[in-house]
Amino acid sequence: MASFIRPDSAFYQAWSAAADLVVVNLLTLTACLPVLTAGASLTACARVTGDMARGQDGGVAASWWRTFRAELGRSLGWWVPTAGLLALALWERLVLGRAGQGVLSGLVLVGVLLLVAVLVWLVPLTAFFDAPLGRHLANAARLAVGALGLTAASLGVLAAPLLLAWLVPGSWAALAWFTVLLGVAFQAYLIALLQRRTMSRLRQRAARA
Repeated sequence: MASFIRPDSAFYQAWSAAADLVVVNLLTLTACLPVLTAGASLTACARVTGDMARGQDGGVAASWWRTFRAELGRSLGWWVPTAGLLALALWERLVLGRAGQGVLSGLVLVGVLLLVAVLVWLVPLTAFFDAPLGRHLANAARLAVGALGLTAASLGVLAAPLLLAWLVPGSWAALAWFTVLLGVAFQAYLIALLQRRTMSRLRQRAARA
């Protein structure tokens, strides 16, 4: 039994990582509630989970708060238009979708997928690199297309809870609790694991520049 609770044991490390993700998830969800601060909150979550994916998971709350404060103003440049586009897409789905505008709904769905495909790269780029927003957007778009397999896998991580809820209607309550306790941070951590090698190469390239 003692071997399971040693700090270097796999069980202890997994338990510690799970506890850190719970903390990060609660911080992220709480800071997303004012809506305008959601961009900084998601960036802070990406920073902490990215560090965890690299094995640097010390002081997650302090790291999250430090990144959140640094990105609070800068994140508005990409989050406000993103939130506006997502709100328009939701309005289209709720209003025009009921009116039978199938072609338009399909185009909007494609647009949302493209937007999210860029966001899964934009958020970690802004979390780890200091560059103008335009450069981040251009790099995120290039990565979304150039690393298409990773982009698709990241989108799959984000879509998995919605797909499960659609396939198993009675799972909404369990998924809601999972989201509150762990979901957002856990998804960000899985995406960080998928993107780890690409982000490491980008950091090495930036260090040589």
